[in-house]
Amino acid sequence: MQQRLNELQKENLYLKEELANLKRLIFGKKPERFIAEEPPFPPHTLFTQVDQNANEQALENLTETISYTRQIPVTKKGGRKALPAHLHREVIVIEPEQKCEDWNYIGKEVTEELEYKPGVMYVNRYERNKYVDPQTEAIHIAAMPGRVVDKCMAGPAFMSHVLIEKYLDHNPLHRQLSQYKRTHQVDIPKSTFGDWTCQYVNALLPLYDAHLKEVLCSFYLQTDESPLKVQDHEKEGKCHRGYMWVSRDPQKNLILFTYQKGRSAQCLYDHIGKYEGKLQVDGYEVYNYYDNDPQVILFGCWAHARRYFEQALQNDKTRSEFVLKKIQELYKIERYCKENEFTIDQRQKWRQEHSIPVLHEIKQYLDREVNSILPDLAIGKAFGYTLTRWEKLIRYTHHGEVEIDNNLVENSIRPLALGRKNYLFAGSHESAQRSAVMYSLLGTCKIQGINPIDWLTDIFQRIKEHPINRISELLPQNWAKINP
Repeated sequence: MQQRLNELQKENLYLKEELANLKRLIFGKKPERFIAEEPPFPPHTLFTQVDQNANEQALENLTETISYTRQIPVTKKGGRKALPAHLHREVIVIEPEQKCEDWNYIGKEVTEELEYKPGVMYVNRYERNKYVDPQTEAIHIAAMPGRVVDKCMAGPAFMSHVLIEKYLDHNPLHRQLSQYKRTHQVDIPKSTFGDWTCQYVNALLPLYDAHLKEVLCSFYLQTDESPLKVQDHEKEGKCHRGYMWVSRDPQKNLILFTYQKGRSAQCLYDHIGKYEGKLQVDGYEVYNYYDNDPQVILFGCWAHARRYFEQALQNDKTRSEFVLKKIQELYKIERYCKENEFTIDQRQKWRQEHSIPVLHEIKQYLDREVNSILPDLAIGKAFGYTLTRWEKLIRYTHHGEVEIDNNLVENSIRPLALGRKNYLFAGSHESAQRSAVMYSLLGTCKIQGINPIDWLTDIFQRIKEHPINRISELLPQNWAKINP
């Protein structure tokens, strides 16, 4: 009887916890979550009390037969679609160098390029006059200026706007196409628009490679991962669950995204490779891959530990509140250091004097209470998470440059989370990696305080002619030096 009573009490606690979690999902602070409560029958009002026969008679009277003749337009197959004639043309005449007066004009080559200014879409019309030398019969024509993508009808300013809309403002390409058609009467084929986007992002790959090397040379990184649905032709009818792996350097304000097909230790290695330095992560077990690496020092995240105790409040309020109050004291100490603009050494010394006593109290309390709780309950998971990672959680007090939590890198993932709600999935694994390129470079612009549209437009105009051995000069963190 006593054994059965204990089992029922344990089951009761589990059910209470599940009910609390369900209430949290339904009634918690999730403004976009909505559960409609529809009445079993439509409400009867004065206006719905209509004779059924009258309704049927009215429907019969509304029926009519329509006939018309439609002329099928003849479309020209093949070739690229011309840019709309109603758009304003900026005519740019390019003459050959060392033009001679006795050359005979025989025509011109016209190249059109779709461009964009805020609120205005227009066309750059390059007119290159052709001449023939009557003595040698040689034809002379000026060369086209250097372009990011040869023979592409999209200009750098326009594509900068497109990429900012997609990766910073989370506006998918198909929505942009609808806007251009509705606002500017410009109808661009979907496949053409996608090709333009791929070509322009691929032009940034040398820059992305340089950025990746610079980030992985940092001595302190915060790392996290987030899922991303990806269309895979091998999985018909469903999406592949890939992951964006993210690392951030809080000291240099750099952010790096890489796309990996999974969440394994190999994927982590493919993300940061043989990294050497201080690595701050959450409690995901894959990060233990670096536990025995003497070149890496692992740090825990107090925000994740706090989250477990906050989730256990309704299950065990007394124990959860005690630990949460102590964690709050730790964050007050961090806030004081930040408000007073402490140096790295000053923050480390302040933590030694004030944070370590608070951490000692938390550890004593956890050791004393751990044997009196059920490990499978929310409070048991909170205790287990904190105790098993205790050394990594307190290690930050000995390193003044390391943050108390991983929140900076989690904040950097937010654009990805917002994008997922709009475009839902990536069209392919290659498309997901292109997203990683743009999130890395534009995210770094954001935390560096650089206007991304100015940077991207300027980079597209420079990158084709810029020496590859000096490509790092174009990175957001270095761009201001060459563009004061």
